[in-house]
Order: sequence, then structure tokens, then C-alpha cells
Amino acid sequence: MTQPAANTYFDLFCDMSAPKERWYLDGPYAASGELLGDVLTSGRPYEGAVPVICSVAEAGPELELTMTEEVVPIVNERVAGIFKAHAGQDAQIIPARVQGSNTQLFAVNVLASPDCIDQDKKDQGLQIDPARAGGHAIFRPKGRDGSVIVAGPLADALRTAGVRCQLTPVS
Repeated sequence: MTQPAANTYFDLFCDMSAPKERWYLDGPYAASGELLGDVLTSGRPYEGAVPVICSVAEAGPELELTMTEEVVPIVNERVAGIFKAHAGQDAQIIPARVQGSNTQLFAVNVLASPDCIDQDKKDQGLQIDPARAGGHAIFRPKGRDGSVIVAGPLADALRTAGVRCQLTPVS
């Protein structure tokens, strides 16, 4: 299998192929119960108390990678290891807890936010200009806080590990 180039990018989302066979998460919330809102989507390091808390909006089997309603990736320990190995300084891995679950989980706080949307191709949906993406392994394009983009090597690592997720090409 050919390795994807570092300058290929994919929009990352949780697996929606079987919507009734998975859980849906709200949050994350601070330990005080306050919704963190854009705290984990604004590209700034999180300095609050841990773990951050998520609640189950709709019960179902746990996924290894779930996007919350705020589009914050919540991952298990195995997937957190993949992000740690590939994301470097582009992401902060924060301990998280889902109410009613005993699984060790983590929130992925995406820190990079390059101005890299290809305006010439915006009629084709979200398209990333690889020359302006800055070589980041994971990022939220400036102006698109609801999108998490991963570079080819991280996408390939997720696929190789068999992580259930959607990876839509955007470059």
C-alpha cells in the first residue's frame, strides 16, 4: 500500500456509517459543569482542571474516536497514542471522562489553525491549499472551527490501526 503524501489532507470525523450502532457525546464540560464551548476549538492550549467531562447524548456502543457536539475529538488510550505519535505540537491530549463510562479517554485539543482554505476551489466544498497548511499533522483551518483536518501520515496511521472514522479528502 502506498503511503499518502504529507501534503495530502483529510477532514476527520467519527464513523457515521452505522448511526444507531454508536454513542453520541455532549460537551466537553469543565469539572464545574460549565460547557467549555470554544475553549477546545480555538487553537489555544487548555489550562483548566482535568479530566474534562462529556455526557452521553444518545446511548450506544463506545467508539474509539467520537466527535462531540462541539467537534472535539474524544479518543480512547490506543487512539490517543496514535495522535501523540503523529501530531507533535499540533495537538494537546487532555484527560477526559464520559459520565457512565470507565474507559480511559482523552480530548484532542487541536492547536494549529493555519489560513489555508483554497479560495479558488471553495465551490467544491472545503479544500485545503497544501502550500499554506504549514506542514501541520492536524489542524483546524482558520475560520472553520468545526473542521478537524489531518495530514496523510496521520490519516494512514488511523486507517492502518483500524480506527473507525471518516477521512474525507480535502486536498
